[in-house]
Amino acid sequence: MKLYQFPWGIYPRRVHIYLREKGIHDIEMVDLNVIAGEHRNPAYLGKNPIGTMPTLETDAGDCIRQSSSILLHLEQRYPSPDMIGANDAERAQTMDQLFLVNEAYHYANLCTGYGSPALAQRREPSDEVARAMRFEYGQALHNLEAVAGEGSYLGGDAPNLADVVFFASQQFMQELYKLALPSGLTRLGGIYQRFSERPSAALAPFPEMLVPLAPLRGF
Repeated sequence: MKLYQFPWGIYPRRVHIYLREKGIHDIEMVDLNVIAGEHRNPAYLGKNPIGTMPTLETDAGDCIRQSSSILLHLEQRYPSPDMIGANDAERAQTMDQLFLVNEAYHYANLCTGYGSPALAQRREPSDEVARAMRFEYGQALHNLEAVAGEGSYLGGDAPNLADVVFFASQQFMQELYKLALPSGLTRLGGIYQRFSERPSAALAPFPEMLVPLAPLRGF
């Protein structure tokens, strides 16, 4: 299998952390320079017409183009250690949590898309839209907090898929765009801190040109 990716991106980071947590080492990494636009070349668009990353190309030549779908595919192929749940109820809970995590960071992406100077060339900046999306991001995380349970992680005593996606997404937003967790999220704050101490949490460096431009404007 091959994973087409760029190591510092929010969605590739989800897969990287998962692979480290699972101890998976037999997937070939194919790095594309997103700053130089290599994800828009015809060869890659033939595998993923949307041009997003990561894309997992299976041994059969099939391409999986969404990070959550990639994690679910890999969880079926590498079931140990279990990161989705040992029974139907646990698996349903993991999927509920994963939905809320993806919802929260969909809003976070819109917030940074309209509120970060680094992305001003992609769309017309709007502090009004950025504020609204920041509010929705916070609401979705408060919903996640409500179903976080009492364990050390969303998955209980050990991380599940939702933990991986939550940590990777929040770490990216916090370290690059300075979008911190909203106040009052004591459970999620604790989960984030505990995950940050795991070996899998090591962060790839961001492109130097992005670092000074990325933080959200003061809105």
